[in-house]
This record gives sequence, structure tokens and C-alpha cells, in this order.
Amino acid sequence: MAELNGILSKLTGSAGQLTFRRVKGRTIVSEKTAMTTNSRTSAQQQHRLRWTNLIKMYSGVAPLLNGAFEKKSPRLSDYNMFMKLNFASSKIYLTKGEVTANACVAAPYQITMGSLPGIRLTGEAGASVTDIRLGSLAIGPDTTVREFSNAVVTNNADYDYGDQLSFLLVVQQTDEVTGCPQCRFYGEAVVLDKNAEARLHDCVSGRGFSSVGGQLACSLDDSFQGAYVWVHTRLQKGVTLVSTQKLVVKNDLYEAYSSDEAYRRAVATYGGETNNFLTPVGGTEAVRLPAGGSTDEDPGSDPENGGSDPENGGGNEDTGGGGGTEEGGDDGPSFG
Repeated sequence: MAELNGILSKLTGSAGQLTFRRVKGRTIVSEKTAMTTNSRTSAQQQHRLRWTNLIKMYSGVAPLLNGAFEKKSPRLSDYNMFMKLNFASSKIYLTKGEVTANACVAAPYQITMGSLPGIRLTGEAGASVTDIRLGSLAIGPDTTVREFSNAVVTNNADYDYGDQLSFLLVVQQTDEVTGCPQCRFYGEAVVLDKNAEARLHDCVSGRGFSSVGGQLACSLDDSFQGAYVWVHTRLQKGVTLVSTQKLVVKNDLYEAYSSDEAYRRAVATYGGETNNFLTPVGGTEAVRLPAGGSTDEDPGSDPENGGSDPENGGGNEDTGGGGGTEEGGDDGPSFG
């Protein structure tokens, strides 16, 4: 990188391999970085495979979560914030065919971030009990919104009339035609209103608005598979305050699609891995070469080694991932 003087200092833009830009009245010239196409090291494949399920999950929950990230930087979109909070822990690996079929696996992603105290849960997944106390109220078919609201506000210092309690539900399914995992997204909410005489279960279902031992709880069928969470919100001076929450998962497919075997199955459909033996990327491995001490074959092209035989669902150039680039960077969205 160099600083230009004279008539060349008026240049901006690109010329061949050089890029000219103006910074504080100076013109800086730099050479473009050479791009490496179709990089398939283990680290890069792990990186790109993380995007696909995250993007699908965000597209499902986004209509229910406008303003879910109270404390995000103004420079970040809700999409960027969702990715920033969940990318590092995301371990759902989908094959290229599953991505094409819009597959989605319910996972324990963080979906909100704000200043209100989080709703804490106890009990097993699928039978969670919140820390929201209801006093002597046992929610039944004739319980009114007024009775529920009074019970919540009277017994919990962090809640007030006008606050909203939401229950988000992600139902895990399997497509009958493709056999791929699919998710359905639902949201229910009640505003705490001390005058509302409507029956609570005419407004919201017992799935997220039931009671156990004097506390708000979920009531899900034993066969339920998916994820869920409660969120507390409040409108204050034109700003929506939210509690920080993470999805609770009861989903057999989550373990199946986050395993090492799931990764190997998925990465094989994207051309496998092409690691440099001498490059330190962590871990240990033993490599056995054929007789003669060398090989002229590319293991990534052998379908028996998890390669890219198109008849076995493989592929070379399309790295997928929905958020990365194919020229080696896998940049995804900007996190600021």
C-alpha cells in the first residue's frame, strides 16, 4: 500500500490489479488480493456449512421477532444480529440436497436480546415451568385475561399492566415426499390487561399458557418435537424492551444433524475436504499413503471417500451455505 502525490493523487476506483481510494484528502493505492476459488479445508467447510440452517431458521422466526434485539448497534440488521449471536455455536449440517429442499432443524438458538430480566425455566424440555408466579391461580378453560394479568402483576415485581407475554413455538416435522426435516413456526401473545374479560384460552392456547404448581408452564403433547420459548416485552417511551431468551429444544433430529457423522455426510455433497497436511489447523491425524509413498489421485473426487461424484449427490463448485462466498472468504453478513 502506498500514498500517491501529484496528478496521480486525483485517481479513484480500480485499474487492473490496483485500487485507488481517497482517505482524509490523500490517495492510497493498494494491490488487489488474489482470490482462491473453491477452498475446501476442514475449517472452511465447517464455516460454510453453519450458515444454511441458521438462515432457514431466521426466515421462519423473523416475522415474529421484529425488534427482538433491543441492544443491537444501529449499524446491524436483525438478520446480522441473529447470525452474530448464533453462528459460533451453530452445528447443524445439511446436505446440498437438503438445502435445496428447504430443510430446517430446530436448534437452541438465541432469538432475543434486551434489558428486561430473562424468563428462567425449570423442568425437562417439553415440560418447562417458568419462574413467572401465578399465586393461587390455576389456569383453566374459564380463566379470563383479567385474572391471568392480575396474577402475573401481583406476584412478579418485574411485570406491569401493558406488558406482553409471548410464546414462540417451532414444530419439527419431516416432509412426506422428500424425507427432509421441516419446521413450522407459531406465535401467541397476551397483553396484561386488568380489565379484559375475554377467556385466556380464547386468545392463546394452553401450549404456552398453562399452570403447574402456581407458575406459568407449557402443556405440550408427549410426542412434541421442536423448540419453544417465552418472551417478555414492554413498550417504554416508544422503545420495545425485551427479555433475553434462547429456544428450548426437544428434538431428536437436533442430535442427529449436529453429529460428526452429519458433518461428514453433508461435506461429502459439497466436494469433501482438501486439507494441506503441513498446515496446522488443530487436532491430530494419521495419514497412510499408498505403496510408493505418494498418490496422484484427488481423494475428493473418489465417491467412496466422500467425494464429488455427481451420481452420488456430490458437487464441486457450488459451496452453498447461503451466507458465504465461493472465492475462499466465506464472509457472510457483516457483524460490525
